[in-house]
Amino acid sequence: MGVAAVLPKLHRLDDLRGLIAAWGHQGRWEELPAGTWLAATSGAGDARAALVGRMDGFAWYGIEAADPERAARSAARRLQGRGQLGGVLALDVAGRRLAVAVAFAGVPVLGCDLAAPDRIAAACLDRLAGGAPGGPLAYAARAADALQGEAVGRRFFREFRATLERLRAALPPTCPEPDRHALALLQLTRVLFLYFVQSKGWLDGRDDFLARGVDGCLARGRRLQRDLLRPLFFGTLNRPRPDRGRVPRGFGRIPFLNGGLFEPHPLERRWPHDLPNQVWREAFDSLFERFHFTVDERGRPGHVAPDMLGRVFEGVMEPTARRRSGTFYTPAALVRSLVRAGLVVWLARRLALSEPAADALLDAPDASARQALARVTILDPAVGSGAFLLGALELLARGDGRRAARARRLVLRRSLFGVDVNAAAVRLSELRLWLAVIAEDRAERPESVEPLPNLDCLVRQGDSLVDPLAAAPTPDGAWALAARLAAVRRDLIGATGARKRGLARELRRTEAAVFAASLDTAEAALDRRIAECLDEARCATLFGTRRGLDAGLCREVARLRADRCELRASRRRLRREGELPWFHYPSHFADVFAEGGFDLVVGNPPWVRAEQIPPAYRARLAARYRWWRSGAASGFANRPDLSLAFLERACELVRRDGAVALLVPSKLATARYGARARHGLATETTLHVVADLGAGRGGFDATAYPMALVLARARPADGHGVRAALAVREPVCTPQAALAGGGPWVLTGDRARAALAGLARAAPRLRDRLTVHLGVKTGANRLFLDPPDTVEPSLLRWAVRGRDVRPFSAVRGPRLLWPCDEAGRALPELPPGALAHLAPAIARLRARADYDRGPPWTLFRTGPACAGHRVVWADLARRLTAVAFTGAGDRERIPLNSCYVAPVADRETAHRLAAWLNCTWMRAAARLVATPAAGGYARFGAAAVGGLPLPDAVLHDAELAELARAGAAGRVVQPDLDDLAARHLALTAAERAALVEVAGVADDRR
Repeated sequence: MGVAAVLPKLHRLDDLRGLIAAWGHQGRWEELPAGTWLAATSGAGDARAALVGRMDGFAWYGIEAADPERAARSAARRLQGRGQLGGVLALDVAGRRLAVAVAFAGVPVLGCDLAAPDRIAAACLDRLAGGAPGGPLAYAARAADALQGEAVGRRFFREFRATLERLRAALPPTCPEPDRHALALLQLTRVLFLYFVQSKGWLDGRDDFLARGVDGCLARGRRLQRDLLRPLFFGTLNRPRPDRGRVPRGFGRIPFLNGGLFEPHPLERRWPHDLPNQVWREAFDSLFERFHFTVDERGRPGHVAPDMLGRVFEGVMEPTARRRSGTFYTPAALVRSLVRAGLVVWLARRLALSEPAADALLDAPDASARQALARVTILDPAVGSGAFLLGALELLARGDGRRAARARRLVLRRSLFGVDVNAAAVRLSELRLWLAVIAEDRAERPESVEPLPNLDCLVRQGDSLVDPLAAAPTPDGAWALAARLAAVRRDLIGATGARKRGLARELRRTEAAVFAASLDTAEAALDRRIAECLDEARCATLFGTRRGLDAGLCREVARLRADRCELRASRRRLRREGELPWFHYPSHFADVFAEGGFDLVVGNPPWVRAEQIPPAYRARLAARYRWWRSGAASGFANRPDLSLAFLERACELVRRDGAVALLVPSKLATARYGARARHGLATETTLHVVADLGAGRGGFDATAYPMALVLARARPADGHGVRAALAVREPVCTPQAALAGGGPWVLTGDRARAALAGLARAAPRLRDRLTVHLGVKTGANRLFLDPPDTVEPSLLRWAVRGRDVRPFSAVRGPRLLWPCDEAGRALPELPPGALAHLAPAIARLRARADYDRGPPWTLFRTGPACAGHRVVWADLARRLTAVAFTGAGDRERIPLNSCYVAPVADRETAHRLAAWLNCTWMRAAARLVATPAAGGYARFGAAAVGGLPLPDAVLHDAELAELARAGAAGRVVQPDLDDLAARHLALTAAERAALVEVAGVADDRR
């Protein structure tokens, strides 16, 4: 388990051993006596302190402290004064903070919020994992470097974002906002790249080349962008030395780097505007000259390394674009694990080996493995900042010195492909891959630096999901065109100058030829289908008359003709502009598709909820993807996440026996919208890994837990088993056959799965007998919750939120303005106090997403929430807890939409159902299929609770009702309730133990 997954689980001093284990160190527990020198550093004499771990001769101590940073530093200094090598973990239990200090050099300290771990802090803590070849002293030095890097990362990110904003604001207001943002980011990334190059000594052999250039330009009264940066970018770095003019030659010994980064961008041609000197001077003074840079991805103390660029990209994206695109940073350790797992599956199938044997060959390849890995093709269809391509590059490129740089160039030339709809993401991916190349280049003189490869033919801007020609047959002559395209791309990657420009034109022509052939093939297929429809209309019926174009055939013909019109329009656009009208995998990567597709599709596709996707795009996805279509007609709460479409697309883009390794939201394993996808994956592919990465979100800044899916595009063999972890040597825990059918995936051991299957067979499901609803949605909680005293008391009720629900009872929540009658219908008129409160917000009330008609104060989903007899439970909770609302006073309680509600026929049924849901066995079963949430919580939605068994006898068991009433009165009923429920379900002792153990539901007998 990674460090980021452990941090939220640190609640007590004893839990620190979990962090020690995540670092791969030996956990220990020797509690120190109260009042010892170590405990005294916490500032409280009775604070606990303990030895919690060791790594060779390096000791880890844990202490409780209200001010963890101060306590950790003080304790580490005490250790240093005693000459002891060690580290201190100071835990603020109440404030949920952790501080880490090392007794070395200046005693660096890193602080971390455990409830919401910072990405940079988590990355620095990740660097404490493992040991050091030089023993405990070398480890202490490495740990100190890691802790010092956190402060540098925070400062750099903050300054980069502020500088980007200043550059953006300095661009002319006539330039659209997205273009201003892209232009500013383009300028900054160019200069940033040069600072990495300067750290290699390749800019005239000086480590202050850029600072000198800026100072000299300003001293002469020149303009920085016109007289320094533009000649450096476009006249020097992108031209061989013999082709440079007088001014570029004056810069001295500057390498010819080639690559697309130092060529004029179309945006610069569209908006030719130089940023003023003042803005550039602030950028150099406050950003670039304040930090040290290194191209080493492992980082150096106090330096900015390339691995920080992924976090920078995520942070400087426009907030709306970030939410809309679902772009989130993926931790490097998780990237490496997922890429490796995908390559292991592919190599094992390619060479007919076991996965452990294939895993070993990745580190020490024999001749057959080297030959296979030399030809592997890897795609990231949503490349983002290039993390997964970079992970694959590091894994595939072997060697040292110049051989390492050459190996990386070879891998880029033949193996790595990426696509992203965001142009900035494409540019940043190229930048990180170029940095990975120069990081291993041992050239000492600028003249001996090899030009960078041209990556713009490998990392492309485009939409991986939308492809109107996806179902078109392979065009005639595809093999010849594909071979021609492969040859042109192979030459273009290493070409320079005029030859590069000519090959780029040739590549575009070849891609256009492939696309034109695809259009012809697709149109011919549409013509045939239209003709078949017309022939079908002319056919005679059983009564001897013609069928004619009935409504169904008319719709089909109209659709086919519309598709044909779109294809013809695309052909005209292709002829007019010479460019492909959309991104088309079989054209842009025709050589890969001539071989059947990519060997491995890997990545972290966007996680975007349906309501954030434009309606027109949702409709296109529903028409294109069957897994997406299965949930598209549901309410927003059950509509598919965008990652589901990427998952189906990945299975199309990979070749037969190829592998797919993706990170998707873990709710895909349980959500109703994922049923068809789960069944399709379980029956049409071979699942190797389905790993819920658990609490802490693996270092993610997202609203769902990640789940790792690693599969092969091949039907599963009989008896095939699925691992619940990425590590190859983890045991198989689930037969794949048990995951078919579309039900929630329960990734547990055989005992718990058998017990859950027994529950499913024991009785009908709750949803077959009762309808489950979400609670009331106001759409404007600030208006309806805690209204002023001027609102009439007759319109006030008590709101019940999810946090207010307890077993058999509910605490009183805030006051709720209830402008409804007893049946939940909106009142046609309001008394003066309520009307005066709502009148200023009438326009806002009418603008609510669910508002359709009626009074503007209409509330939504009111009927079930105010039913006379109902059972209520929290949507988000650590365990399923239910309460029955049946009495006269309960009519004053209105559950909000953080609750679910099941209306029932009478009081006794409500008590019996509440008791049933509060039994340990239903809690365990619900937890196994619920969607995980942050902090150990889960979502007990309609799918999870509605799928629970509900035997006939439960709804007629008077003893259950009595237990519910006793529980509401505060008596201890859990043991009797669990025994009674077990008899209804005929659970054995072993099944009881399995359910409780795996679901993590405490049988606390309350």
